[in-house]
Amino acid sequence: MGKGIMKAYDASKTKVKINVDLSIGRPENAEESAKLSSQIGIITRDVLPVSRRWKEVDEENGLAPGFDHMQLHMDVNIDDAGVKESLVERLKCSTRQKRYKLHLHYKKFQTLELAKSNKPSSYPDQNNWELLCDYFATDKFKKSSIANTENRKLVRAPHISSRKPFTVRRLEIVS
Repeated sequence: MGKGIMKAYDASKTKVKINVDLSIGRPENAEESAKLSSQIGIITRDVLPVSRRWKEVDEENGLAPGFDHMQLHMDVNIDDAGVKESLVERLKCSTRQKRYKLHLHYKKFQTLELAKSNKPSSYPDQNNWELLCDYFATDKFKKSSIANTENRKLVRAPHISSRKPFTVRRLEIVS
C-alpha cells in the first residue's frame, strides 16, 4: 500500500474515494488519478504475478488478490463493469511494463542458466522468474522482440508528457 494512501487512511479512518470517469478510463481529478496510478504500480510490483501473456491472468488467482489489496484503503466501485474494465486495462499496461523491465534484466546475462540464477532482488518469486526466463529464451519470443525493436525505431515522435497521464493533461487543456 502506498505511504500517502496509508497516511490518509490512518488520519481519517476513511478510505480514499476514487471516482473513475468511464469516458477516459481513469479519475478526472488529477490527485485521485495519481493515487490510483500509484496504487496500481504497487499492486503490479507486490501482488500480481507476471505471466507470459495477459490472457493467462485469471480472475481468481491473478486479479482478485489485486482488487482485494486495492480496496483495503481505497473506495473504488469494482462491482461496476466499466470501472473494473478500466482498472484491468491499467493493470495490464503496468504488468506489461514490469515484464519489459524483467526482460531487460534477463538480457544482461549470457546464458539462460546464469539469468535464472540471478533473479532481480526486487522480484519475489523465483519460480515465476525461471518460467519467464524460459519464455524469454524461446525462438518465438526472440523473433517478436527483434521485430518490435525495429518497429519502435520507426516511431517519429514518442509520447512524452512528464509523469502526468495524457488524459489528465488533455482535460486541463480543454478546461
